[in-house]
Amino acid sequence: MKQIYFLRHSIRDTTVHHEQAPLTLEGQRLAEEISAYFLDKKITQIYSSPFQRTIDTVKPTAQKLALEIQTIDLFRERSVGEWLADFDSFALQQWQDFDYKLLGGESLNDVANRVLPPFKKLLKDTNESVLICGHGTALSVLFHSLTNGQFGYTDFLKMKMPDAYQLTFSDEQLIAFENITLEDKKQTVK
Repeated sequence: MKQIYFLRHSIRDTTVHHEQAPLTLEGQRLAEEISAYFLDKKITQIYSSPFQRTIDTVKPTAQKLALEIQTIDLFRERSVGEWLADFDSFALQQWQDFDYKLLGGESLNDVANRVLPPFKKLLKDTNESVLICGHGTALSVLFHSLTNGQFGYTDFLKMKMPDAYQLTFSDEQLIAFENITLEDKKQTVK
């Protein structure tokens, strides 16, 4: 059995309108607190999107486990194309039409085509427990694919910052999917 843990980044600073937005002070505090959950999970490798907020979210865990954070560029968040005031309507339209995108942005199908190949390679190449820190949309699209569409828009809306999931695989076949309860250490940010 392979245990793959996924961690959505902690609370990002929404006043910074670009992809490299950092964590808020509260987000940093939560990243430190939730690291305790992963300490007994026999994690041997940690992967992250190259964005600062994901690296900073998983850094306390990596430090406590004395593991290097390996960044995978293809695990980055979806490119929207431009900053949106009404992100919720845009996200809904994308979930209703996986090919919908703005000029210069990515559709959800584009994201799936980007994140699935490196994840499948990672899954094939590992026999151990690993932790992957990523973004809400990128992880949701991956989960949507791995669960044959069972993880959908409603589940995407329920994701917190931070949020964690444990997926269990037998060889490369998903056999269990669980949203991990990190107690009161996750918050919703709109």
